[in-house]
Amino acid sequence: RVWILGTFWCAGMAAANAIFSFRTNSITLDPTLATLLTYPIGLILAKILPTARIGSGKFSFTLNPGPFSIKEHVLISVMATAGSASPYAMYNVVSQRMDMFMGNDKIDFLQSFFWVITTQLVGFGMAGLARRFLVKPAAMLWPGILSQTALFVSLHKPDLKLETWKISRFNFFWIALGAIFVYELIPNIFATALQAVALLCLFSKSGTARFLGSVSPPVSGPGLLGLTFDLQYIGSGVFLVPWIYQAQSWIGNYFFAYIVAIPAFFTNPFGHPRLGYGNEGDFYPDTLGTTNDTLSYFNSVSLFDKTGTYIRARALYQKPDFSLNLTKYNEVGPIYISDFFAITYMIEFMVLPAMVAHVVVWYGKDVIRQFKAALKQVNDETDIHNKLMAAYPDIPEWFYGGWLLLWTIALCLTCAFTEFRMPVWGVLLATVTSFVLIIPIGIVLGVTGTQIYLNVLQEFVAGLLMPGDTVAVMCYKSIGVNTAYQAITLLADLKQGHYLKIPPISMFASQIYGTIIGSIVYLGVAWWMMFQTSLELGAGDWQVLSYLTFYNAGAIWGAIAPARFFGIGSVYEKLLFGFLAGFGAPVLVWGLSKLYPSKYWHMINIPVIVYVTGAGSYQNFYIVAPLMGFIFSYYLLKKAPHWWKKYNYVLAAAQAGGVAAAVLFATALTANGVNFPIWALNPDPNNSYFDYYCYGVDMYGNPAV
Repeated sequence: RVWILGTFWCAGMAAANAIFSFRTNSITLDPTLATLLTYPIGLILAKILPTARIGSGKFSFTLNPGPFSIKEHVLISVMATAGSASPYAMYNVVSQRMDMFMGNDKIDFLQSFFWVITTQLVGFGMAGLARRFLVKPAAMLWPGILSQTALFVSLHKPDLKLETWKISRFNFFWIALGAIFVYELIPNIFATALQAVALLCLFSKSGTARFLGSVSPPVSGPGLLGLTFDLQYIGSGVFLVPWIYQAQSWIGNYFFAYIVAIPAFFTNPFGHPRLGYGNEGDFYPDTLGTTNDTLSYFNSVSLFDKTGTYIRARALYQKPDFSLNLTKYNEVGPIYISDFFAITYMIEFMVLPAMVAHVVVWYGKDVIRQFKAALKQVNDETDIHNKLMAAYPDIPEWFYGGWLLLWTIALCLTCAFTEFRMPVWGVLLATVTSFVLIIPIGIVLGVTGTQIYLNVLQEFVAGLLMPGDTVAVMCYKSIGVNTAYQAITLLADLKQGHYLKIPPISMFASQIYGTIIGSIVYLGVAWWMMFQTSLELGAGDWQVLSYLTFYNAGAIWGAIAPARFFGIGSVYEKLLFGFLAGFGAPVLVWGLSKLYPSKYWHMINIPVIVYVTGAGSYQNFYIVAPLMGFIFSYYLLKKAPHWWKKYNYVLAAAQAGGVAAAVLFATALTANGVNFPIWALNPDPNNSYFDYYCYGVDMYGNPAV
C-alpha cells in the first residue's frame, strides 16, 4: 500500500506541478492534499486487497498486512512531499534549454536528468551526518512539524463527535472539493476577467487611476483596490498560517508595494528612462509621463537597456558559453529594471539579515542553551523518544558519508561534462558552504520554527567569484540552495519519524524514492511542456514568469555581476542598504521592548514582514486574501473552535484539490483547441489582459471606442 499510493501521489503531483510551473500565476499542489486523501483510500485498500501471501519464506509478502496504520500513512506522505516538490535545478534546465530563453540546443534530456538527480540527492548525505545534532536531542523540538504530526494523530483517532457538526471530515472534504471545482470553472473558463478585477480602472479613466489600479503583469501598476474571485491566487496559507503572522505579512506587502514602491515610481530615485517595449510602453498618456520621465512598466521582471527599451538577456551573451559580451553591454548599458523589481531585490537583501538578527536578539540565549543541551543529549538514552527508537536499526554515518561523497563526485562530473558548466572548485565550494550552514540553520529551525534561506547569499558569492559567467553562477546558486533545502527536508522528516516511531531506514527510503520518482516525472512533463505542448508559452495565462525571473536573475548576478549591477557607483547601489535595514529592524524592535516593556513586542516578526510577494505576480490579492485569512484563521477559530478544529485543514486541502482540478481541466480544453466565446468577462487571452479596460482597449485587444 505504501508503494502503490506513494508512487501514485509522487507521479501525479509532480506532473501537475510541472504543468503549473509554466503558468503566469504559478501554483503548487500542497502535499496536505495527499495526506488527507490517503487516509480514506488506505482504509478502502485495507478492506479490499487480498491477504494471501505472495512468494515463500523470507521473500514472501502480502498486499494487505492488516489495518491501515499511521506509520504507512506517514511514509506515503513523505513520498508525496518529496515527489511533489519542484526540483530547484529545473530552473536551470528551462532557462538554458527553452528557446524563449537561452535556447541552448546542446542540452538534451539525459544531461538534464543527471543535473536534476545529482542536485536533488547530494543533500541527503549532509542530513544524515547532521541528524545526531538536529534530530535525536530532545532540545531540538522542530515546532514547524508539530502541526503535521498532530494531523496524522487526529486522522487515526475516532472522528470528533460534535453535536452541531455531524458531517464526517471525509464527506466534508468531497463536498467542499466538488463545490470549489465547479466554482473555479467560472473564472478559469467562462469569465476569466474575474481572475483580476481592477476597480480603479472601472471607476476612472485617468491615467494615474489606471496605473494605480491595473493588476496584470508585466504592464501593471500596484493593483490598488484590485480584487480576485479566483481561489488559485489565494492559496492555502489563509487556512494554515496563524493570523498573527498573516497580518504581519500583509502589513509588509502593503508597506513595500504601496508606501515604498509607488512613491519610487513617481520620484524615479534610480534615474531610469521611461521603460517599455518600444511604442507599447506608454499606456497612460493623459497624465503620466507628460511632464517627467516616470516608468510605465511597474510590475515587470524584464530587463531594459539605457534607452528604456526592453532587451532580452541573451542579447548580452556571447556564445557558446553564454558569458557576458562586454562590447554589447557597453553599447546598451547600463541595464535597468522596473522600480518594483528593484524594491523586490532590496527586500531580498533584507530577509537573511533580518532572520539572523531576529533569532539572535529574541532567541539567542534559547538557541545557545538548547544547543548545549543538544550536545549533551546526542547519545541520551534517557529520552523517551530515543529509547523507543532504539528498537529500530539506524543507518550508520559511514553510509551517509559515502552517499555524500558519491553524489558530490557525480555532481562534479555532471558539471564537467554537460552544458550545466561550473568549475569543480565551484561545486565543492557550494556543497561545503551548504554543509557548514545546515547545522546553524537546523538549530534555528529546530528551536524557533524560523527557516533561513540562502538564495541571496549564494547568488552574491557566485557573482563575486565568477563574474560574467552566467551559467556557472546559476548552477552555483542551484547547488547551494537546493542541497541545503533537501537536507533540511530530510531532517524534518526524520524528526517527524522520531516523534511517531517510524524506522529511520524506512523514512530514508521513502524520501529517496519519492525524490527520484518525482524528479523524473517532473522533468519529463516539463520537457513535454517546452517542446510538445500546443499551449502558447510566453503569452496569456502561460507567461512562465517564475522561470523568466530566474533567467533574468542569471543575467543580473551572472553576466552583469553584482559588482557592476549593485556595487558602489552603480545605478542600484542604494539597494545595498537593504542589508543594513534587515539587521537593524529587529534590533530596533527589541530595543523598544526594553525601553517600553510589553508582552506584544515579541509578536512582531520582522522576517515575516519583509518576506513579501514582490514583482512579477498579479497584484490582485491584497484585499480578498487577507479577508479570507481573517475569517478562517482568526474569526472562526475564536467563534467556532469546534468547527475549525474538525474542518479547517480539510477545507484547505479541498481548496488545493478543487483549484488544481479546475485549472488542469481548463488547461486540457485549451490545449485541445476548445475556446469559449469572447465577451466582456472573457477577454481574448492572446491579445488582451484580464483587466484590459485599464489599457484603453476592448476585450479583443482593439482600441476602445
